[in-house]
Amino acid sequence: MREAIGGSVLFYIILGFLGIFIVFIAIIMNYASAYRTSNYVVNAIEQSEGRRPIRGNGSSELGLIEILRNKGYNNGLDISCEENANGSVFHVTTYINFYIPLIDVGFPIAINNDTKTIYKVFGCSDLPANGHIAATN
Repeated sequence: MREAIGGSVLFYIILGFLGIFIVFIAIIMNYASAYRTSNYVVNAIEQSEGRRPIRGNGSSELGLIEILRNKGYNNGLDISCEENANGSVFHVTTYINFYIPLIDVGFPIAINNDTKTIYKVFGCSDLPANGHIAATN
């Protein structure tokens, strides 16, 4: 009775912790990807002062979303605009689709990001759908 835990039980415990570690790393990588996408959208909006990247090249309203799909981001994107006394602030929300296959549970995790105030060059009324763009996969 020298060993309190047998070799096979210890092996299963190690495999369990390894599985939890892999799931944790996968969540972190998906979160980083969605946050990187959110930062890309915020930078594109700030550089063009809120107008050109959202409408894309020409009259396409989903130009930015098409660019993100080409970069490999296929989750939801939500861009809304809020006007204040100084200008407009854009709110960008990207999503991680978190799904657990063994128990068949899935839910989105939202990642929110805001632009700096864009001073009265273009207002929220210049956006389609009253200052709101939403796209899901």
